Amino acid sequence: MPKQATIQIRIENDLKKQADELFYALGITISDAVRMFIAQAVNERQMPFVPRLSVGKGKTNAFGKLRHYGKPELTGTERAEWLAKREEKDKRTPPLIADSNEGETVIVDETVLLRYLLDNDSRQSAKARRIIGSGQARTYPGSVVRTVRELEETYQVPRTLIGTVLELLANDVVIQDSETICLAVRIYAKSRQSFDACLTAARSTLTGFRVETFNKNWL
Repeated sequence: MPKQATIQIRIENDLKKQADELFYALGITISDAVRMFIAQAVNERQMPFVPRLSVGKGKTNAFGKLRHYGKPELTGTERAEWLAKREEKDKRTPPLIADSNEGETVIVDETVLLRYLLDNDSRQSAKARRIIGSGQARTYPGSVVRTVRELEETYQVPRTLIGTVLELLANDVVIQDSETICLAVRIYAKSRQSFDACLTAARSTLTGFRVETFNKNWL
């Protein structure tokens, strides 16, 4: 008889009650459901469902977090003056007001993500913040890859900071394949590889599929 391992978890009372009722109707217990979940994940080498990060309406955690890098062409003194003006403007900025088409999903690309993170264009950054603050913004891995490339190459943002800010961004914007993106961000922050390569490594880790490449500098 193999050894039996025990897993203990804590959840809210109401959630447990609802789960008990649901699984009873399905003819299984919570313990059965947890065992099935783990077995399926191990068998498929991936999550049995597509996890999605919850996005709360009005969340703008990452807005302007890279503002310091938003004007690389300015000298130190000029940049300090520009940043001071932006901070003063923030104090006078009224609460976010969603667009009239509230509730409609909006796809945003790297141009919107960059203006949102860098806050380096008064009009466009304000619009990006309004769109993302509505909680209806969605983006895709390709746009995230291009955003990272621009931040690193054009704005000279350190990759560790890019990693930190992208994790904040994942709480503001619905990102397709978010689990892979978040893992890629962590790999990227600790390596010297391009974000594209880190994305491939993350997919390999989550799926269990082997990577074949002619890149001699592979992770």
